[in-house]
Amino acid sequence: MTQQTDERPTAADRGSKFLGRFVGHVLGGMITKVVVAVVLALVAAYLLVAKIEHLNPFQPHTTISTTVVLGKLTKIEQVHVATRSYAVDVRITQSVGVIPCFIICNQMELRGSGTDDAIVDLTALSKADVSIDQGTSSVTVRMAPPAIGPASLNPATCDISSSHGVLNSATQDFRNNPNGYRPLYVTAENQIHSAAVHDNDLLSAGEQSTRELLTRVLGVAGVKKVTVDFS
Repeated sequence: MTQQTDERPTAADRGSKFLGRFVGHVLGGMITKVVVAVVLALVAAYLLVAKIEHLNPFQPHTTISTTVVLGKLTKIEQVHVATRSYAVDVRITQSVGVIPCFIICNQMELRGSGTDDAIVDLTALSKADVSIDQGTSSVTVRMAPPAIGPASLNPATCDISSSHGVLNSATQDFRNNPNGYRPLYVTAENQIHSAAVHDNDLLSAGEQSTRELLTRVLGVAGVKKVTVDFS
């Protein structure tokens, strides 16, 4: 006959397993608490060190001088900070005294476009135009608003037409004029410039571009904030 062995766990085995689980649970909880405590201690230490460095009077600090600021800005001289394009339609009539135009005259028309720019000139800045706050590393620059430069007509976009009076021989002098269509070009550029002078969008774009330019240039010198006062 085969003898059967009773494999059911004894009370001692059950107690040993329970004790093992209990000890593991306790140790796991303790390890978690230790890890959390270490992390909190490291964060507190980091914040303390950062605060001490911020308050440390011996910490290296970049001093921003007016001479450095002016040196950076006046090197820029004149810069075109914004540009816009404008359409033009110019008509010019050249006549002879009181003679009706249908008899003797020269009529010219130009249709096209050109551009004009907003320009700033930083060469005139002086120490009186610059204020520095060492505590916040910020600089305020007082300067004139961007000026509108000369207009530029784009010949590639121009379409020119002309007509003359019935007395063609009498209008030959108009067609042989050495200045040709120069009056059209001058008038068209004046028209473009006038449109640019009254264009608030061009001025606003020029001012914003100037702020961005000065921020980039002075940022190299340690300036954290640049305020431009267009007075």
